[in-house]
Amino acid sequence: MNNKKSKYIALPFVIIIIGTFFIHTISKDKEASASENRTLAQKPTIKDFESGTYTNKFESYFSDQFPFREELSEIYSKSQMILGKNKIKNYYLLDNNWIMPTPAKIIPEKELKDISNQINELSKIAIDSNKKVYYASTPHKESMLNHLYPKYTDGLKNALNNKNKFKSYLDLNNINFIDVDVDFLEKFSASQREDLYFKTDHHWNGIGAYEGFKSIIENMNVVNNVNWDNYTQTKFDRGYFLGSYNKNLNKLVKEDETIPYVHLKDKPNYEYYKFDGKTETKCKEEDVIATRRDEKEILYGGAYMFGNACSILKIRNKDALCDKKLLILRDSYQAPTSWLFADIFSEVQLVDPRYVESLDMSIDDIIRDSDADMVMFMYNTTDFKMMIDVMKEQREKN
Repeated sequence: MNNKKSKYIALPFVIIIIGTFFIHTISKDKEASASENRTLAQKPTIKDFESGTYTNKFESYFSDQFPFREELSEIYSKSQMILGKNKIKNYYLLDNNWIMPTPAKIIPEKELKDISNQINELSKIAIDSNKKVYYASTPHKESMLNHLYPKYTDGLKNALNNKNKFKSYLDLNNINFIDVDVDFLEKFSASQREDLYFKTDHHWNGIGAYEGFKSIIENMNVVNNVNWDNYTQTKFDRGYFLGSYNKNLNKLVKEDETIPYVHLKDKPNYEYYKFDGKTETKCKEEDVIATRRDEKEILYGGAYMFGNACSILKIRNKDALCDKKLLILRDSYQAPTSWLFADIFSEVQLVDPRYVESLDMSIDDIIRDSDADMVMFMYNTTDFKMMIDVMKEQREKN
């Protein structure tokens, strides 16, 4: 009798295991996870077996391609929300539909010295090729809105401390450091800073980008004849804005956010060129800016940035306020400022280090060979190490 009971108990588990393995076998592998915003591990190959990495890669593959992984993640997130949890996965769900990330960790001093050395080396290349160098630290949502977090939250000042320590290791005799973080904290109250960011995304919105741009231009001292009254704000109300944090939480938060743009009232005739390191190809604005603005669900990238539409994007404006050219090594925070910089500089050259693999040139080459008068590193307070590590890896490959 006991043997029969044990069989009845064991049988469902055996069926589940066999069924899961069967579904896993016949299911088509997914390339990416929408909720985690990352690529998923793919089936290991014979080469992995020969190199001795097959077992580890198969474990990652099985975990990433587990049947109904996204659906189970969504069920988990919803159950946590029903239970009244204010922290789900790595995010805080707060009043008025604000989603905030787990605060950044302290970056070890050795790593900060290493990445600062990367900027120092690249800056020397720029200076040796007669270019002035700027580093613009753009304020991440985490650092500007820490008043939204629960009082018991640890590490609220880690991101700013990391940035300040990193700054102390830079060669400030040659690098003009523009601290937009400090500017925001001085100019705007806590409630005013809320208007500068998306609730469900990790980026600032078009208004925040405009205020950051003003701070950068005023600190650069390149022009002094900017009439800020010539700028206006419009809102893009088509589609549903899906913030990156909300996407990672399986769209748990229902917040219909508008997408603001700030631009000149009389928009100049910008010209756009894709550049592969050798050849320029003129293109239309819609091919490189806000390429997914017509989709039902609009992500920040689809609303503002050119992303991986090309390796290097050049924007020219014959009516710009000065005849200087500016090269920007950027992250996604820069995206809403593309037009704004083009209002000031006759040519803006935009390079995202994450999308330069197709080029037959290194970051060093891009800086050295550019005909720009100035080079700016423009990275946000929280993710600057990640972006500089990407440049470091790219430099080591070349």
